Amino acid sequence: MAKSSMNPFFAAQEKINRAMTDGVGGLQFTAQSPPGIGRLIRIPFYLVSGATGFNRLGTTAVNTATVNGTTSTTVPVINAAAPQDCGGAYGAGVTVTSTCLMQTPQISWALLRIVGFEAAVRYPVLPSGPVAQLCFDNLQIGGGANLFVHEDFAPADIYLAGADSFAGLRDYPILRSPNQAQVQAQVIGPAVAGSSTINFSASLVCEILVDDNYGAHVPGAYARSGALVRQGGAFVQR
Repeated sequence: MAKSSMNPFFAAQEKINRAMTDGVGGLQFTAQSPPGIGRLIRIPFYLVSGATGFNRLGTTAVNTATVNGTTSTTVPVINAAAPQDCGGAYGAGVTVTSTCLMQTPQISWALLRIVGFEAAVRYPVLPSGPVAQLCFDNLQIGGGANLFVHEDFAPADIYLAGADSFAGLRDYPILRSPNQAQVQAQVIGPAVAGSSTINFSASLVCEILVDDNYGAHVPGAYARSGALVRQGGAFVQR
């Protein structure tokens, strides 16, 4: 029996597909509903350690080899210098900036489970030369193991906001105050004239399990303890 005769949705969908194929035309609308209460919330990272070439975004950005980064616990957008702005301080032909450390604030009012990491990247001035690449490494919670599967820096494109799905992590641990999440960032690219600075931000994606003000939420299936089965430090083989 054909699908269309079993389900009115498939019958309607076939009519739409035929109309579009035959040139009659048609319209389709897709609406994405917001996540449930306490689901897929974002916690911003802030620049917490001064690093040459990195500054919290402001009215002016100073990116020179002699000025340390301007940190902030309130401004989540960071300006990163292009590699050539290091001024040769790290040797001839160097193509990376210093490494900066970013950290989330303490969330004392809730118990959360980490389910993802994402970043947003903007070029305030379009580069006239080769484009430098923002990279991330060593996402960890309270000094624990790296949650990224890669041991070294990986391009931010893997974790860009707006992607069809979140990039997976090695674990989805509990985030409980006073623990904080931290991640390292670096700009890699050709050390030539014409490269542009980069404005970027990063967020930790979490599910609220218990909220001091709003009570306990029902997390998504991917964040429930029963869906994260382990045995002897490794996932159970099925």
